[in-house]
Amino acid sequence: MELRNLKTFHVVSSCLNFTKAAQILNYSQPTISQQIKALEEELGHTLINRVGKKMFLSQVGKLLKEHTDKLFNVIDEMEQDLKKFEKPFGHLTISAPEFYCGYYLSHILGPFIKLYPQVNLKLICANSKETIALVSSNKADIGFIAGKQSQSGIQEILLDEEDLVLVGNPLILKNRTIQEVFDEYPFITYGMDGIIQGCLQEIQCTPKTIVEFESEEAIKRAVMGQVGVALLSDLIIKKEVNKGTLQVLYRFPRRLPTYLIYPQNLKEFSNVSTLIDLVTDMWRTI
Repeated sequence: MELRNLKTFHVVSSCLNFTKAAQILNYSQPTISQQIKALEEELGHTLINRVGKKMFLSQVGKLLKEHTDKLFNVIDEMEQDLKKFEKPFGHLTISAPEFYCGYYLSHILGPFIKLYPQVNLKLICANSKETIALVSSNKADIGFIAGKQSQSGIQEILLDEEDLVLVGNPLILKNRTIQEVFDEYPFITYGMDGIIQGCLQEIQCTPKTIVEFESEEAIKRAVMGQVGVALLSDLIIKKEVNKGTLQVLYRFPRRLPTYLIYPQNLKEFSNVSTLIDLVTDMWRTI
């Protein structure tokens, strides 16, 4: 059965007048008659009886009307629900490392919530590797990561590039070369990815001990506590360097890219697209 013919019957059965139905549906009256006839032939039953100028539903017509009432009520509800997504509505899950959550997203999500209070936000603090996994499995709608990713089906937008620096507590760096520091203290990191390995090769130093932490903030605090040295974005340790509680041992020419990532199939989802627009407008100003 064609939905168009069912819709025509639904309107005709409600007003029992071909002229009114034609006006409502913006069809010609002969078109209305043809569609009702086609539906009757398909079902093998008369749907509308005529007595003089009056129209009445047959028993089959009354039964069909009960079903078309339900059918088009569901369609109307569906259309109303879908209209909600013309503007951001519903749920939006964001995943990002702790530094991005505190330094950037704390400034961005406030304006987003004011603009779109009907969106229920969930923010997950996770490192870049975990964030990529969450986005690729559709457990997060948007992610923020340091460095590139290679998962298929994920779109990425370059937001910025940050300077990478090797830092330590001044008390353990005094009168020591970089290799001497590495000989005595562990290298603290959140993973030995290609960028970090490339930086270590650049300074031709090999850590004897590597300690992995899940959080950039935890790494920074460990370095301040003289646990070891670390390779971090200069934004993370800028305040501590200015205070003198951390010291830059080496500043690398290569920069660490920051990407916004999201599943390719969510590109047109209004919750995602509106947050992307806000992030790209605000990120560098922060």
